[in-house]
Amino acid sequence: MKDLITRLAEYGLSEKESLVYLAMLELGPASVQDIAKKAGVNRATTYVMIESLKRRGLMSTFDKGRKTFFVAESPEHLKRLSETELRAAEEKANRLKQSLPLFMALFNSASASKPMVRYYEGEEGVSTCRAMIGEATGEVLNFLSRDEGTIALSKVNESERLDLAGRVHGRKIIAIKPGMPRPKHNAAMWLEKTIPYDKYPFTGDMLFFDNKIIIFFMQEEKPYVFVIESQEVYNMLKTMFEVVWQTATPYDG
Repeated sequence: MKDLITRLAEYGLSEKESLVYLAMLELGPASVQDIAKKAGVNRATTYVMIESLKRRGLMSTFDKGRKTFFVAESPEHLKRLSETELRAAEEKANRLKQSLPLFMALFNSASASKPMVRYYEGEEGVSTCRAMIGEATGEVLNFLSRDEGTIALSKVNESERLDLAGRVHGRKIIAIKPGMPRPKHNAAMWLEKTIPYDKYPFTGDMLFFDNKIIIFFMQEEKPYVFVIESQEVYNMLKTMFEVVWQTATPYDG
């Protein structure tokens, strides 16, 4: 019985509606009094449930003499309801598909004039943001610390990271914490320079390209990512990067 109630709940029936409907299926044509007794629901509530089932097309009534009888429609009607809901969902999806360009135009107009900040966490969030980097249309600029946190971060879906590093290109400024292994230098895709970690300590991995800024960092062994979309912020950070680039030391790794 519980399984049947669970199935009916998928069609939006409450527990009491389900009890009344199942009682009617078992009884066949019956009075409210008999249905209420079978369902274990009081008579007044049974009347309310019957009206609800009637609106759903799951029951009908007929009079015999001076008495009104109620009878459940065949469970096949549930299948028709499901098919109707499926068609309605498909129609909604089609209408959304037609309207999506208009929604996106509004979304893009807002993001073009106002900074947009999004937040992700966990491995899935890291993968989502790496996919954004993979869509960069030109040079990617990268501020990167080389410490315990970013080394752990580099191992999150590492094959994915290595694939990305071989597909995008740009310039990196790296601050290497003393005692940390030096990262491999990919001269084919990246120009790299260093700054002294002891003078400019920070943690994290910040990349900016197009009008996006993506900041990766680890906290308590869990990766977190912020994405900022703003042409103004991008321009400011790019200027700061260029200033540091002029004084940074060429990477000799």
